[in-house]
Amino acid sequence: MPTLSSQISEIELKIKTLISENNRLKAQMGDKDQRIYELEKANNALINSFKESEDRNVALKTANAMLGSDEYKTKTKLKINSLIREIDQCIAQLA
Repeated sequence: MPTLSSQISEIELKIKTLISENNRLKAQMGDKDQRIYELEKANNALINSFKESEDRNVALKTANAMLGSDEYKTKTKLKINSLIREIDQCIAQLA
């Protein structure tokens, strides 16, 4: 049967091991938190870039339709008709 002092030594050793493991895990968690922050920042930048690209794409499609491209003739006609109706409404309100 181990003596009381040897049992205390074993407990102290286990506590020191647990403390060092706890410190290691805290450091590892801090590194992971930093990595998550960086990835979220990069993700937000990519989302913003994607939204800007979508907006540019819509603007280019609209410009292409306004220029009367064959692909967008129907859209162009509808847009022109819509603009004419808006102008007519403005004229009616002025009169």
